[in-house]
Amino acid sequence: MANAHKQVFFRFHLALLIGWVWASVSFAQAPLVNILDSDGLPLYGAHLSFSKDSLEAPVYRVTNAKGETEIPLALPCSVEVRYLGMQPQRLVLQGAGPFRIQLQADAVFAPEYVVTAHSTPTRMEETVYQARVIDRKRIDAQGAQNLRDLLSNDLNFRLSQDAVLGSSVQMMGVGGENIKLMIDGVPVIGRLDGNIDLSQINLQNIERVEIIEGPMSVLYGSNALGGVINLITKKNQAHQWEGHTTLFYETVGNYNADARVAWQKGRHQASLSGGRYFFDGFRSNDSLRRVQTWKPKEQYFADAAYGLSIKKMNLRYQGQYYRETMQFKGSPEMPFGIAATDKYFYTDRIGNSLFLNGFLKDRHHLDVTAAYNYFFREREVLRKDLVSLDETPVETSTDRFDLWMSRGIYTWQIDTAKLSLQAGYEVNYETGQGPRILNQEQDQLDLAGFAALEYRPHRKISLKPGIRYGYNSSFDAIPIPSFHARFQPIKFLTARASYARGFRAPSLKELFFEFVDVNHNIYGNPNLLSEASHNAQVGLSFDKSLNKNLRFSAEANGFYNYIDNQIRLTLVNVTDDSLVYRNENISYFRSLGTRVQSSLQWKGLQLQAGWSYTGVENGLQDIPEDQNRLAFFHEGRLNLGYDLRRYRTSFQLFFKYTGRQPFLYSSFDESLQTSVVQEGYIDGFANMDASLTQRFLKNRVTVTFLARNLMNITDVRQTAGASGGAHSSGSNALPTLWGRSFAVSLRYQFLAGKK
Repeated sequence: MANAHKQVFFRFHLALLIGWVWASVSFAQAPLVNILDSDGLPLYGAHLSFSKDSLEAPVYRVTNAKGETEIPLALPCSVEVRYLGMQPQRLVLQGAGPFRIQLQADAVFAPEYVVTAHSTPTRMEETVYQARVIDRKRIDAQGAQNLRDLLSNDLNFRLSQDAVLGSSVQMMGVGGENIKLMIDGVPVIGRLDGNIDLSQINLQNIERVEIIEGPMSVLYGSNALGGVINLITKKNQAHQWEGHTTLFYETVGNYNADARVAWQKGRHQASLSGGRYFFDGFRSNDSLRRVQTWKPKEQYFADAAYGLSIKKMNLRYQGQYYRETMQFKGSPEMPFGIAATDKYFYTDRIGNSLFLNGFLKDRHHLDVTAAYNYFFREREVLRKDLVSLDETPVETSTDRFDLWMSRGIYTWQIDTAKLSLQAGYEVNYETGQGPRILNQEQDQLDLAGFAALEYRPHRKISLKPGIRYGYNSSFDAIPIPSFHARFQPIKFLTARASYARGFRAPSLKELFFEFVDVNHNIYGNPNLLSEASHNAQVGLSFDKSLNKNLRFSAEANGFYNYIDNQIRLTLVNVTDDSLVYRNENISYFRSLGTRVQSSLQWKGLQLQAGWSYTGVENGLQDIPEDQNRLAFFHEGRLNLGYDLRRYRTSFQLFFKYTGRQPFLYSSFDESLQTSVVQEGYIDGFANMDASLTQRFLKNRVTVTFLARNLMNITDVRQTAGASGGAHSSGSNALPTLWGRSFAVSLRYQFLAGKK
């Protein structure tokens, strides 16, 4: 069965690739426009919007490696050119072409683009989706080394920490398997307890992070009920040679080093990056040094990419490698304290991805991804003599998961003013092997087709219905509809509303995987039902440049989630050693809330403030009626930044307050001999970071000084229960942050040659 699925997968995509490459080179070429910087070097990835009439919707294009793109409309026509860090230009193209446009550096306000929900770059204010973008400037200013660091400052993101499983996130009250995490549209595999460890996702080669809130199941299928987090790697390049090397040290025990080099010439582009991150561990009390609350870990990673431009199409291969070793050293055993049991967890993640995207011809855009991801986790248990330091193997177990996936999206702009069609397919074939998987091996195949139609009866109104339907080898799939609307009554005010259905089949781990150690006793459940959800959102955003130096923006959003048969870990038994949990379907889950935030930019000053209020309800059959209700918590955020451009100096302050949070926990009632669900609370806490950045040698050398967790938060008190998850420590202290620390980052970048 597994081999048959693989053969179908390979043959299907080989035929598609041959056909699309042939089609991409066979269309006649339209007049070209060439976008250059002030030095005459081509700008790869510049965004152009062409239009014939002010009442018509524009047609978008992106420049290739030569800084070129074809003009999709008949001449004469208007074009607006934008590139991050450059002053935008708008002009009329007339004549025979080709055309040459030079951009000047240092735009005061650069527009943001999003590709996750459209496959083609779309300006944020023009998308129908509720989207957010975290750019590279914010990543560097925050000193974020991984995705956990970065999301810790954003509203509607609730992070949690587990000693073995790492960091996890909830978004709009929904988390675990319901949040889809991707890199360039390729899912990241390797979930444990339903979550991807965010500390394993480094940001060294990331250009920006795009966040789509609410179900994206029509486009991205399973694991997208709660939203999508898509990390976009660096691809744009203005010189023949570009690169950087970074050294990072933090007093808590972080020692990081990474480097990247990229080359581009003509139609060819290649890059290579890698690094080593080491964390020495952290303990929040004066216990023995070998017993750490935050476990020591060592990470190695590497990325390699090669791209080729074929007229209007771009073909790109990207390979990724990740290796982590985590130490879990046990306490000396009584009565003599001369021996201990240590555990080592080894994680390997390998990804190979092939991307084909571009315009087959005018108004016809194609975006195809094919990928193979490999995840390997080994657990080694050793008995250590603390006197002789000899180690005796006790147990070794390995688990392996493979994912073959492909997604193709075809976009046809039927009418430049009113109508565009988006259609595509998605294939996911996952296998799992290991001693802790039922029958040692399981597989799951998911096939789907989807379509969305965007209709613009007026330039100020966009309506986008969509639907997805597919096949799952283990569960009956259901049609998944969605509807998104955007209304822009005036240029700087935009209203959005959406409804989306969601569907998620249980994963292989939820069905068949067993995870048992000193902290966890979790069992899969082959009798699980699939999840289905409803989501509604409304939003209003205001964004206006009041003059050349002043810009103000504000937004208010509201959301509602309802999930049938949500899969949750449930306490099913109590043993002498631990609590036993199993994946079960609960009756329902719902969450609702609101978020308001504003931003002010004046010359070098940036000020951001926001507040969110979220309520969650878990519909459990055995919960008391008075507890079967929404429980709310709030968050607040304040960020302040100031750029002294004349001196190449910038200062940033990041503050976030997380209010008292409710959580449900299970405990075993000895008198009733059954598990009882109760509600507890996690105390609120505040976190504040600050950074100072100084640039030297024409911005080639950057030094950043960081002060983290200035309020010295470590553990946060829980009012009841051992934990809100699958933990059995019995502690009322929840590890949340490591204490106050200071860090310094030294970065050198080089630019050389013309492309």
